[in-house]
Order: sequence, then structure tokens, then C-alpha cells
Amino acid sequence: MNNGLNILKILIIGSIGILTSCAPLRPIAPEQEKRRVETNQNRDLKKVTGIDAWDRVLYPWIGTPYLLGGTSKNGTDCSGFTSGVYREKEGIYLPRTSGDQSKTGKSVSQRNLKVGDLIYFGEKSKVNHVGIYVGNGDFIHASTSKGVTVTPLSDSYWKPRYMGARRIL
Repeated sequence: MNNGLNILKILIIGSIGILTSCAPLRPIAPEQEKRRVETNQNRDLKKVTGIDAWDRVLYPWIGTPYLLGGTSKNGTDCSGFTSGVYREKEGIYLPRTSGDQSKTGKSVSQRNLKVGDLIYFGEKSKVNHVGIYVGNGDFIHASTSKGVTVTPLSDSYWKPRYMGARRIL
């Protein structure tokens, strides 16, 4: 009987140890929790692109916070994101601004987009945003409100601002 009680105590103490070891050391701040939820709502890029080489480079950027002038996974703006991805994946150094990037590569029509094409947005013939086409009508970009995220080209905000695409590879 005493042996059974000792085993029960060991099981209870072990279970408590396991459960508490998985608990966060500090509570998650509301803005971090919001970003985590928004990130989890993004589509899995592997399902979107179906191309592992792009997935390995693009997926780790999702959820990166927006930072004007930023160029890393600690914080990035739209052209910092696209130039960082191309530098990491292909060793290609793109110009720093979305406007300058829109003059790089070969023009491609929207109906002929391929995964990896740079897509541009703006107003009144001035490019002010860039993203990367990931297939299935979606693009990945550094949004000022959501950080790096996947968005449909048909999105009511982005669709009327679409200005064109360029193929770098």
C-alpha cells in the first residue's frame, strides 16, 4: 500500500513539473498576443507557393513587425523586406526603395505572374509599396498595420492600387 502511495506521489509531482515547465515565464503582452493570432491566421506559405525554396526564405519573415527603414527580421519596411528576401535566397541586391525596385527586372503582366515576382502598388503613377507574389492570387509584403503578412491581390485596399509586376529571376 505504501509503495502504491509513493508511486502516486511521484506521478503527481512529475506531472506538475512537466506542466509548469511548459508555462511561459512571463505573461504575453496584448500586442504580442494580437500579432501571434494574426500571424497564425496567415496561410501556410507551403500551401500557397508549393515551392520549398521560396517557403524556406519567406515563411520565417511572417509576423516581422513593420519598421520604416528596417531591413531585417527584427523590423522591416516593404522594400527592406523584398531586398532582404532576394539577398537571402538568390544573393541578389535590389535597390533600396520600392520606386527604384519597380525599374529592376523585366515587366510581367498580372495574368502571367509567377512565384517570386515583385509586385508594385501606388497612386497617381507613383510606386510606394512592393511585395512578392506567392501564387494563388496572393502576395507577401510588409504592411504598416500588420507587419509581414500574406494578402490577396483582390483585397479591396490593394486591388485599385496595383501598378504592375517585375520578374527578377
